Amino acid sequence: MPLFASAQPQIFTFEQGVDTYAGFEDTTIFSESDNSGGGTPAIFSGTINNLTFEGDTQDRRALIRVDLTSIPTDWFASTVSLRLSVESSGANFGDIDYSLHRVTRAWGEGTVVGASEGGFGSPADDGDATWAASEHNVAIWTLPGGDFVAEASATAIAGTVGSDIVWTGPGLIEDVQDWIDNPASNHGWIVIGALEGTRQRVKRFYSSEAADFRPVLTVRASRTPTALPTQSHPVAAIILACAFVAIGALALRRSRTARP
Repeated sequence: MPLFASAQPQIFTFEQGVDTYAGFEDTTIFSESDNSGGGTPAIFSGTINNLTFEGDTQDRRALIRVDLTSIPTDWFASTVSLRLSVESSGANFGDIDYSLHRVTRAWGEGTVVGASEGGFGSPADDGDATWAASEHNVAIWTLPGGDFVAEASATAIAGTVGSDIVWTGPGLIEDVQDWIDNPASNHGWIVIGALEGTRQRVKRFYSSEAADFRPVLTVRASRTPTALPTQSHPVAAIILACAFVAIGALALRRSRTARP
């Protein structure tokens, strides 16, 4: 097996508005309408009550995509974490699992600012993501609610107001590495709550449009390792042979010197 040498790792931090970065996109899609909320300073995931028909629910899912093109394509990720801050929580309920799933189709963020603090969205502009469409009046999802990988890339717990949720792990590393290698495949993640369908179980997270507590993606990466010669390599074999000859000659000289 070859040995490897790599450069010192570097930390890449992606937060909207920090160091002129403007590549963080996020929005909410709403199961009961063609509304969107890409310009809202919050994103939502979970379920609220339906105000028209008792017993019905209205689901929300958040879409997040981060431009990673500042990481060189010949680098590899070793750790990845995504952090969101909880701005509000229905009845301030506590710990709930939220999963990140890798999205498989391009979608649009838009600049629509949702009504009622964003919780119901507003009519989408052309190109905005909605529950039915990846890009309103342009392209629809294969299935309503978004096209994504069924297996979660990561799952973490979101708590009460003022707390953070942090996703990390090998699934995120794999996603980010694929996006570093092939930026065109980067369609980000969708955030889905474990209690989706249960009334009054929705959380509001600060979005990239918020004044404070914006989402942060952190990637630790370094240059692609370079293979060093091994015993199976011709050059390595020559070097090794020369070393053995030198050691043998030195041993012989010491042996002669030590004789009476």
